[in-house]
Amino acid sequence: MNNEALLKVNLELRALSEQVKNGSIKSDDAKVKLEELKIQKRDIEQKIAQATAPIETENRTTSIEDIRKAMMEKKSITLNGTGAINQITELQHELQKKRHILNKIRYFFGANASTNIPIWSPTLAVPANVAEGETNIAVDNQASLGSKSLTPYAYVSILPVSAETLTLGSVNLESELSTIFADAFADGFARQVVTGNGNGRNFDGIFNNNDTFIECADSGNPKIMDLVHLALTMKDYTDDSFIVMNPTVYSAIMADDTVGVAELYKTELIMSKTIEGVPVLLTGYAPSDMTADSTVAVAFRGSDYAFALASEIRIEPIKKVGDTNTYFQAIVFGNGAKILNKNFYALKTI
Repeated sequence: MNNEALLKVNLELRALSEQVKNGSIKSDDAKVKLEELKIQKRDIEQKIAQATAPIETENRTTSIEDIRKAMMEKKSITLNGTGAINQITELQHELQKKRHILNKIRYFFGANASTNIPIWSPTLAVPANVAEGETNIAVDNQASLGSKSLTPYAYVSILPVSAETLTLGSVNLESELSTIFADAFADGFARQVVTGNGNGRNFDGIFNNNDTFIECADSGNPKIMDLVHLALTMKDYTDDSFIVMNPTVYSAIMADDTVGVAELYKTELIMSKTIEGVPVLLTGYAPSDMTADSTVAVAFRGSDYAFALASEIRIEPIKKVGDTNTYFQAIVFGNGAKILNKNFYALKTI
């Protein structure tokens, strides 16, 4: 009952705030009603804070009401889902909505942060016909099974919220927390997938420590035919690859003034963001350096990059002495790496 009353007061506060903003009621006229609502809100909050917290089960669905209670009682909040793995897969879907590159790669899940998550990517032998009873079948040296384990590490995002925002209730913060932190973690993880240096607790990014290179034909900025070479190389390997590059590199390639076939390829890039049918993904996270020996683009198959997630988003409200803000600290455990490094083709300047 108290929670329903609190929700009603919050809605009335929000409606009053909107009326003041759109001019349907003068601020002076709203003051008396505002003070009444604030008093009601404080009384209800005190009753809720004094109430005994309900017992939570491990697989209980987290609702807006649960989040509100946790905020009032300064308890940690778990967002998304009804079970450990379900929560993580829901987080995956949220991340994929925010950054395109996170929608391309492969996900592996673990139940908690202490999990070493196994990842794999088979590159099988090309099937060949053999005679009946054959005992001397040739070995395909390209066949291999990439297998390793990833230890997820904590990634933390902090949102400071003023006392005025929490008290006045003009914004339904509880319902926005999931979106706010999904944006933050999507940004951080996308950056790690592209340019993580693989050191310490950083991801092994796609632009880091590559083994397979395709060199540009000439010195200076890459040209359209260099990109065509990269695309055709990937088409020979797989039909579901894509190319990642910085918009600055893309602009330099589009500035290629070579007359002839290059113009046709530039038209394809402009119209469909593909080159020889291979999608081109532009991201500001990719490096823009085009000096000699710089990697300016990387082509790979999304299933060859592993993103390991081992927790849902956990949010803990934190108060500091002498600070009126409440700090909502969100934690997600994750890690990422190339499964088979040889399957990543890097275009390099000379």
